[in-house]
Amino acid sequence: MFSKKEVHLIALSDLDDARDAVRQALSGAPADEAPGLRRAARILDELAERGGEPRVRWARGILERDGVDPVTHEVAAIRALRQELPGLSLLAATELAREAKLAQEA
Repeated sequence: MFSKKEVHLIALSDLDDARDAVRQALSGAPADEAPGLRRAARILDELAERGGEPRVRWARGILERDGVDPVTHEVAAIRALRQELPGLSLLAATELAREAKLAQEA
């Protein structure tokens, strides 16, 4: 009879597409554009290496911004995530906080 609305956080990343586009542009770039494109390619490669899953990056960004350590303050982390995204279920926020905690500990 009753249904519970739940917002699922879906994060998409076009990072691989962006990296391919920059590399393709670099292959035919004039000499004056090549240094900037090489720098852009390095930046995108660094993001891909440290990145991880976009939704965990989002959660970590929120927690860092709010100064909440998910390792020592899991409840505060869950609360911060739910405040940032109204409608985020307790279960989803708990999972995100725990994933952010694991990523931080790694």
